[in-house]
Amino acid sequence: MAQLNRFDMPLPTLHIDTTEINIETKDNQTGSLSIKNTGGGMLKGKILSRLPGLVFTPNQWEGNKQEINYTFNAQAAGLATGQSISSHIYISSNGGEVKIPVRARLTKMSITTDHGIAIANLQDFYNYAQEYPDQARRIFVDSEFYMLLLAIGYEYMEIYESLHKDSNRERAMDNFFVLSGLKNKTHISINNTQLEFIQKPYDTQIMQGSITVKKSDNGYAETPITIQNNSLWLNCPAIRLISNDFDKNLTATVDFSIDPRKISGSYARDLITIGTATQNTAEITYRKLPPISLRLNRTALRYDDRGILQVTNNTGEDIRVEVFCPESYVRFSARSYLVGAYGEIPFEIKLSAFLSAQLFFRKLPFMKASIEVKTTAPGRSYKKSVPLTVGEW
Repeated sequence: MAQLNRFDMPLPTLHIDTTEINIETKDNQTGSLSIKNTGGGMLKGKILSRLPGLVFTPNQWEGNKQEINYTFNAQAAGLATGQSISSHIYISSNGGEVKIPVRARLTKMSITTDHGIAIANLQDFYNYAQEYPDQARRIFVDSEFYMLLLAIGYEYMEIYESLHKDSNRERAMDNFFVLSGLKNKTHISINNTQLEFIQKPYDTQIMQGSITVKKSDNGYAETPITIQNNSLWLNCPAIRLISNDFDKNLTATVDFSIDPRKISGSYARDLITIGTATQNTAEITYRKLPPISLRLNRTALRYDDRGILQVTNNTGEDIRVEVFCPESYVRFSARSYLVGAYGEIPFEIKLSAFLSAQLFFRKLPFMKASIEVKTTAPGRSYKKSVPLTVGEW
């Protein structure tokens, strides 16, 4: 067997989870980056910083997965307040080399959170709010955050002061982020825009339904739920959808119910709108099945032909179907049939010699007839007429 050459083995490949490092601080700042090997073998290398005051620990490693921490000391970098400095770091390894740009800026102030995270600008605050929303809401109304906005020259201070007074901090903060250009306004959407409910003839039970609502991001959402025609048969327990209604997958459910006892007739329709956008409207349709449905497989037959009367029974019980036609040329093999959920009753068109002669002399192209149907179920009976046409086709 031939020996494998060492160059046949997969080589290490350097991968880093960041493409740049941005630092804004009033004194010192810490952070980290992850290094891993996406190839074969064992990855080893070292980090060289060209930015004064920026130190990496460890600055060299051997392993296929390594977390590298860094510390930036503004005083060691010789930065004055408001000044910034740019440089690079170099990561060299047996799996390749990477050059990463670094920018550091000494701000007038920053906020150090309980989690040891420095907030020196709006982007820092937005990132922190995504991870720790409750803590960020407390910072948002704190005087230190007000001073930070003044320090960075925030241009909408009057609007911030107005938002600061809003007792709904979640809403206020979301509007602040939208105003600051850090996110788009949160919107909602629904998928099931048409919902149909079909009920059996004698069923009067209240029917339950729901509409699935999706939120575009984890921002604030508050929107009304309205029934367009205020139908008494359609009920929504909630009149408003709020952020707390959404789960971690940004999905909420709007429940509703249909009371058939408040519907006169066998059909009803209304619309539920969530919010103000017309595309977030669900059409709710209710239908009650007729007890008996009759249909001919063909409504026009020739003088010598066969047809089928199709019977759909929605009562949930076996029924007795009696058929009769005043016209003698429409003939059934029996007068009464037992039908379960569905049945087919055959019949034939058979003209007598006398009737055929009459048609010949009168030159009638067709004749109208109807099949009279009587159905009986325990405690109920129905009568219907099914028209048909017989002629030369």
